Amino acid sequence: MNSEISSYPNTYLQIELDQGEQILTERGAMIFAQGDYSIRTKYEAKNLNSWILRIFDGKSFRYNIYQAKSKTSLVFTPDKNGELLKLDVSDSRSIIIEPSAHFARIGEVELTMIKQSAFKIFWDGFKMRTRGNGELVLVGYGKIIEKVIDSENEIWVDEDYLLAYDESLDVRAVTRGVRELVSSGEGFLYAIKGKGSIWLQTREESSMKSGGGIISSILGFFR
Repeated sequence: MNSEISSYPNTYLQIELDQGEQILTERGAMIFAQGDYSIRTKYEAKNLNSWILRIFDGKSFRYNIYQAKSKTSLVFTPDKNGELLKLDVSDSRSIIIEPSAHFARIGEVELTMIKQSAFKIFWDGFKMRTRGNGELVLVGYGKIIEKVIDSENEIWVDEDYLLAYDESLDVRAVTRGVRELVSSGEGFLYAIKGKGSIWLQTREESSMKSGGGIISSILGFFR
């Protein structure tokens, strides 16, 4: 199996599969295939959490799995004008992502919703955690940039631009006060410290529903 992502801004994922190998993607992402393959739809709606993500975050719980019957080349592209980025995940390196940032998974990678209190979801929104070994492909608006964090002093990130981060980091949602939040239009912030990487998008798109919780969507009306 070999995969690569084209350069930004005309970004797409090209993957070469040997017989029996497979890739899981968001539905409707394939634009080209050469070779013999099968396709099936996987439903990840086994519990209430999946339906909560669907209703409140717009996250699909249906994916396409493409499996090669012979050597096959496939090309996938996002339906949004964004960039794709591959991340290596393993049992020793778990990554937390915004649900709408998911594009594809290669190998034995699973995503599960993180259990949080209703209060935390209200302020911080939903998050998903990787498990297993393989590659995770994210989609973000504008350019996706990686920042390596190694500090016990908190750094600050606007909640609309944080796509993913290493679980090893200490990340919490904060605000400088409702009055400043509404008047400045800057939104909520994440305070981050520890050692690991974060991945940011350089543009904001409301349909991504990236970051923030229910209260963020309500206050977005005033921005």
